[in-house]
This record gives sequence, C-alpha cells and structure tokens, in this order.
Amino acid sequence: MVLHPSSYRRFLIPLLIGTAVITLGLGCAFAILSASSRAGDRRQASQAVVAAEKTEDAPLPESTRDFRRLLSKTALAESSESEIRMLSEDFVVAAEREGKDPGKILAGLLPSPSEILAMIARDRDVDDFIENSNEENAAGKYYQNVVSIVDEFQPLLPKYEALFAGAYSALALRKHDAGSYDGGVTLPGLSSRPNERQYDFSHTFALDIFLRDVETNPRTGLEKGPSIHSLTDGLVVAADSSWRGGETLETYRSGGITPKAGNGVIIYSPHSRKFFLYFHLHDTDVEKGWAVPRGYPLGRGGNTGTNARRPGHGEHLHLEIYDAASRKFLRNKDIARFVFD
Repeated sequence: MVLHPSSYRRFLIPLLIGTAVITLGLGCAFAILSASSRAGDRRQASQAVVAAEKTEDAPLPESTRDFRRLLSKTALAESSESEIRMLSEDFVVAAEREGKDPGKILAGLLPSPSEILAMIARDRDVDDFIENSNEENAAGKYYQNVVSIVDEFQPLLPKYEALFAGAYSALALRKHDAGSYDGGVTLPGLSSRPNERQYDFSHTFALDIFLRDVETNPRTGLEKGPSIHSLTDGLVVAADSSWRGGETLETYRSGGITPKAGNGVIIYSPHSRKFFLYFHLHDTDVEKGWAVPRGYPLGRGGNTGTNARRPGHGEHLHLEIYDAASRKFLRNKDIARFVFD
C-alpha cells in the first residue's frame, strides 16, 4: 500500500513536534544542572568558615577582618588545606587593597614561636619541655605553656603549612631583595664547617656552626658576630630579638624564641616544606611576615639563650632543619651537607 503525501504529514508533523519538545526540555535541564554545579564549585573554592557559620550562602570574605576570622586557629581546623592556601593568598591582596602593609597584617595571623615549636616537637623535645616546666620561674612558665599546647597544635601543622604557603605565594613578587649574594650561611671565611669526628659528641638533630670575627661586649658579655644569611627562599614565621637572661634558666627573664635558644629566626620554605631554625643570634634584621630570598641577612650571630651564655659555649650559630613532609628533624651530618656541599 502506498501512502498519500498528506498521510505522511499527519504522521511526521506530530512526531517532529514531540521530538523538539523533548530535546528542548533536556537542554534546559542540563543547563540548570551545569549552572548549579559551577555555582557550587565557586562557593566551595571561596569559603572556609567555622562550623557554626558554615552555610552554603555565606558571604565571600572582603576585608582583612573577614579573613582573620576565616584563618583563625578554630577555623583552620575545620577547613581544607586548599581552602586555607587560597584564603591566605587573598588575605594578602585584601591587605594591599586596604592600603595596609601585608607583612605586618599577616604577622597577626601567624602562630607564636612557642606554638610553632609545639607543632614540630619530637617526643624527646616534649620530654625536655616537661622537665624544664618544673621550674617555678619565667623559664618554667614558658615551657609549661608549650607542654600544654602540643596536643592541640601538632595536628594543625598541615593547615599552618597551607597558610604559610599561600601567604608566601602572594608575597613572593614583593619579597625583600638579597642582591647578587652568592655565599652560604655567612660570607665566605666567617664560619667553619664542624669536624665530623665531633658529631657523635654534639647535637644529633642540629648543627653548631662556629663563627669568626666575633666581638664581645666587656660589660654585658654579649657577643656580636657576622651576619647570618638565609639558606632558602621562604616566609619568616618567627623572629625575636628581645631575649633577656643569663647563663641558667633561673636567670632567664623574658623574650627570645625560647629561654634556651635566645634570639632567633624561623623560616618556612614552601618549596621544600622545611622549617629552618636559626638560634643564639645577637639580633634580627627581619620581621615576622616577611618573604625573603635565599641569601637575605637575618641578623648577626651571638650568644643569646641560656645554652650559649655559658662560658665556652658561644661564638656559634645553632641551626636546625625540620622536614615537615617526613615530620623529622635532619641529622647533623645531613644539615652539614646541605649547608656546606
């Protein structure tokens, strides 16, 4: 049987109309789902708020005050590392937009030296802190505080690493200039590599680098040595030159990275995920929140800290390197290779 052309029209026209309606409906549904997904992705990438405030429609941070809340210790615990890093970068941009010094504003967000040491402390370090916390004096109170926060801060290490990395990334183009420096931890000839045969009788997880051209104040006994230079690019997460004390913990009064370490600087390198700890400095030339390049002067060597004020224990830089990826301090031989080879 052969259909008349008019019969084709009776069958085809309704079929084409139905197909068009179905296609249009599916396209609209797909567009709505795609838009919803993109909006959700933007919200997820832009918001890291504490549990009490965390809602899908929370406003995006705009001011440095907003960022301080979102990057507080409590909020960090509830946020992912990627969120924290992005917020930290945006915080620096917000500070500049408000005409503020990003480094100084950032310093208010960074943990204290005692909180950093609590984050990276080994079990052996905690035992030492506990032993020193028994003293009923200023040093004892310092170590009591560190012991009390170890359990709280050690789980936060990856979160603070993300904060440091984001801030450094945003500050990298504004970091301080070291010029064409091509030396090591000091200018050539002003420090010497320790004798490897003495390693077993010294610190296992630190290196004492002895300094030359050290001047001693005859009245105070404080030493001033050559400039100590950064071994890496990174963010200054701690810097303190306010140590006051003597040869024993009983004579410690205030300030410094720790009572024993004295004045010092701690730098975090996002590229290597390492903390570089420079102790016993006479003074510091950098501030917390600065981004510095390799070779930048950190301060002058000295003998601050009760460990270095004892007779015959000065004229050296105490250097420690903590590898956050493995959660271990480098051994003295590995530090020596890093510094001198």
